[in-house]
Amino acid sequence: MSDLYQLNLWRGVRWLWFSLAPLTAFSLMGWVIEPELKRLYLPLVGTYYWHGESSGLGVAFSLLYLGSFLWVFGVAFGNWRRLTADARITLGAMSVLIPIVLVDMLVYYGVLTFVPTWNIAYWVLAIAMSIHLNLQIYRLSQELEQANAELESAYRQMIEHERLSTIGQVVRGIVHDLKNFFNTIQSLADVGIMRAQRDPAFQAEKYFENIGQSTRRAHQYLLDLLEMTREESELHMEPVEAAAVVNEVAKLSGARLMNPPVEIVNRIPRTLVMEADRRYLMQMFLNLTLNAMQAMKNWHGERRIEFDWVEHPEQTILVVSDTGPGLPPEVRDHLFEQSVTTKQGGSGIGLMLVRRALEKHGASVQVHSELGKGTQFVCVFPVAPRLMQVSEQATVAV
Repeated sequence: MSDLYQLNLWRGVRWLWFSLAPLTAFSLMGWVIEPELKRLYLPLVGTYYWHGESSGLGVAFSLLYLGSFLWVFGVAFGNWRRLTADARITLGAMSVLIPIVLVDMLVYYGVLTFVPTWNIAYWVLAIAMSIHLNLQIYRLSQELEQANAELESAYRQMIEHERLSTIGQVVRGIVHDLKNFFNTIQSLADVGIMRAQRDPAFQAEKYFENIGQSTRRAHQYLLDLLEMTREESELHMEPVEAAAVVNEVAKLSGARLMNPPVEIVNRIPRTLVMEADRRYLMQMFLNLTLNAMQAMKNWHGERRIEFDWVEHPEQTILVVSDTGPGLPPEVRDHLFEQSVTTKQGGSGIGLMLVRRALEKHGASVQVHSELGKGTQFVCVFPVAPRLMQVSEQATVAV
């Protein structure tokens, strides 16, 4: 049923009852109708029924009441096609009241001696209202299901849009990182060729070594990307000398080739042995080192990366710190979340690999950083360290 039609019908019904209200009051007060009540015995049901003898005005009022009642139903049936399916069912059920009201009035005026029908009318009305309410609930549930389907579709579209946006951001970061690798290789090759053309006695070994290191870094970067796409693999736990891994990372990172160079200080005892997967430990140290080097690229202060160890009887605690510009709190607090990076144009893949390496070992990390004073990563591995019987000393990685 349209909203406008319902409004007009409601206005008509309201006007009807307001106009009949004074007559009803007069009837109750006996000003118009002065019935004489008689108790009639109904043998069919074995009970009594109160019969009233009304005046002519009372009969007229009753006819007006009945006519108004029928008029409301007539208007509703006249607009049958404009009604909704549930409204048609409700109207059909309530139309049973018409003969019930008519019969009841005929019994009241003594035309018929029959069973009182108002109780039946109440039952019919209750059933009709129950049907109407259940139909309304069903319709609302259908609308709710449709709304949920539309909401789910919109949510899927939003997730797909976010996924594509994330992929685009990661791809831009990967292209940016590979571009840096290839720019370094191209620059070294160009300078080497230019020097060789000017000086036939030029020794190009250093340039070839630097090109090889940059190529290995790019290769390792691609291997890391490939590792991220693989299914979960088992750890290859073995005794690992953490200091030896740091020395290898120092050579692979090319920190000394930066202008000005970045010093890598290895304070982890050479005697320290821990149970770990060497691949993931290398991946973690290398990405933390490359991240620190990138942060200090335009840093004019002290340029140093330190690897240290905190003695603990039940845990292996390794610390990686730098003297770079530090991290703002909004970056530090969300550092290991997806697509979070500390460098402009970065992909955040390095930090994601660090997090994955730690998770593989069941380790945790704490990040301490202060602007202008550097950043410190405290990596806590849930394995007891083991020290070999060799003198401990701090070494500077070469």
